[in-house]
Amino acid sequence: MIKVLDAQHHAEAHYVQGLLQAQGIDAEVRGQALLTTVEGAAIIPGMRPAVWILRTEQCARAQEIVARYQRGQPQDSSATAWECPRCHEPLDAPFTHCWQCGTARPGSAG
Repeated sequence: MIKVLDAQHHAEAHYVQGLLQAQGIDAEVRGQALLTTVEGAAIIPGMRPAVWILRTEQCARAQEIVARYQRGQPQDSSATAWECPRCHEPLDAPFTHCWQCGTARPGSAG
């Protein structure tokens, strides 16, 4: 596993995870429990949620996607928007979970 982003908060971590997954890159968020259980964790290095990719051969592409995100550039994505199967909230393509009810996107890994 390779860490590609130390996120500022949970939402950013999951958003970037969704960007990667939309491009077929296996990614997961780790360390998100630390941010809410340790006072001041957001300013302690290594205590913020991080996005990790699972396959080393996807590293270069993942780093390119993260760099584009950090520069505020649009992503080249063929992914489509989706509707939450539980609450029917419309969601943009990068999101892996519904922001309203927390339901995972159908077919997403996590």
